[in-house]
Amino acid sequence: MDIRDKLIKLVPHWQEHREHAESYKRWAGEAENEGNAKIADILNRLYEESIKPESLFKEPQGVLLALTTTGKHPKKIQLIGSTIFKLVILMNKTICKRVATVKFWDDYAEWYKRWMEHNRYHDRIIEVLTTMVSLGWKVLDIGAGNGILSLPLCAVGCEVTALEPSTAMRSLLYEESFKRGIDWINVDDRRWEEVSAFEYKDYDLIIACNTLHLTRTGFSNALQKVFRTGSKNVFLITEKVPGTRIKWQHENYRMLFGKFYETESSFYYHDFQEAYEHWSFKKGRRPYPDEAMNIRSQVVFEDDRLLIKDTACVGMYWWKRQGIEIKTGGDEREHLTI
Repeated sequence: MDIRDKLIKLVPHWQEHREHAESYKRWAGEAENEGNAKIADILNRLYEESIKPESLFKEPQGVLLALTTTGKHPKKIQLIGSTIFKLVILMNKTICKRVATVKFWDDYAEWYKRWMEHNRYHDRIIEVLTTMVSLGWKVLDIGAGNGILSLPLCAVGCEVTALEPSTAMRSLLYEESFKRGIDWINVDDRRWEEVSAFEYKDYDLIIACNTLHLTRTGFSNALQKVFRTGSKNVFLITEKVPGTRIKWQHENYRMLFGKFYETESSFYYHDFQEAYEHWSFKKGRRPYPDEAMNIRSQVVFEDDRLLIKDTACVGMYWWKRQGIEIKTGGDEREHLTI
């Protein structure tokens, strides 16, 4: 359980029992140690307010965390009150910003390699790609990583450029290229934000697999830039991102298909310590004792290996530039929400 999850459970208790001023102060110190200055500031304000007769908690627009259960749906967390709402949003942004840095992927590359070695996450994507492309297609793979999509395309005769800014991830790409005997892949070491759309004008295909939401410009702007290249085809792969809307049509592009599939996304470990280290790297801090216990409870032993089981719902969307004949079946909708 991370600091956000802890707050979700603790704030209702704090409202009823106003004797926890020192807890706010301690948590503010922990937030400062983790480099979360804004979160620390909010917790310090809660501390200051809690020792006053008229507390922040008694204001009409103060902090209230309500848990409700509706029908068969699981409990929904409703955040009312700007202070805690801002706190939770800041925590999410802190993690997201870190994952969106090149440094994160430089440090995470070995973990990513281990995840790749034990999962078939990309099999369906590769099957679609190798079925749709033709010999000689010019392809740009945005955020190519270790070449999991780029190299199969090279193998079927495409001219591929792998856009990958992380040095460590490019090393995995070169390592995999050598293993497969592929030496004709082009590599661009820039971020998508640093590239002019004109540089990849009129390519046959541009791919982005779980990468556009990591750009500094945000998912929507990064996707619009892809369409500005004038690529004949655009293939977007993304897991469910709350609030993200996938349009059926973008200017002179029409969606050929939108498909979803569920796949395993488990992580394997040699021992419990590795599970703790992996969690710590992703969160940017060591787990608290109760969090360590929760991590341990998730680890299972299966087929002589330790793992934390997980699944992912993956969406695949393919657009064609208009002017090329498109055959579609089924119900066409203006938007698909994922």
